[in-house]
Amino acid sequence: MAKAASVPRPGSEAPEIHLPSAQGGQFRLSVRTPRGPVVVVFFRGCWSGEDVEYFRALAEREAEINHAGATIAGVGVMEPQDAREFVRASGIKSYVLYGGEAVAEEYGLLARDREHGAFARPAVFIVGPDRRVAHAWVDGRPAPEEILSRVSEITGLPGGSGAEEEGGGG
Repeated sequence: MAKAASVPRPGSEAPEIHLPSAQGGQFRLSVRTPRGPVVVVFFRGCWSGEDVEYFRALAEREAEINHAGATIAGVGVMEPQDAREFVRASGIKSYVLYGGEAVAEEYGLLARDREHGAFARPAVFIVGPDRRVAHAWVDGRPAPEEILSRVSEITGLPGGSGAEEEGGGG
């Protein structure tokens, strides 16, 4: 029996992700990270109301996270039509990647049950421009505000329009 992959830890190199996107085209982690951090969010699918709600919350802060220099990429173990349904249900505009069984396995997050078959356990990683894991959440997911804060720490760029921030400008 093959040894199960371990979940990447902060400081370790993030395994490559090369998957099709529900929005069209392909996503490759090694091509995106030189442009800025990538927020990799593993999710189960539409059958998980918790995942849909989490992505709705991410969608509300998506523009700010992008403005801070990061890309969001959701990774699911699903078929294309299920990925497109997840995009519709959550309202996210960022990459929603499908067919990610091998990627979930490489990240140590592949799970199976009788009702749903194979799926990715929820987790969030922020992968820096050097393709190293800067932050990882496997037991529970961070609030979108925390993701924005961590991305801003990496890039030095503020997230959003500053409308919610109090105080001086530049």
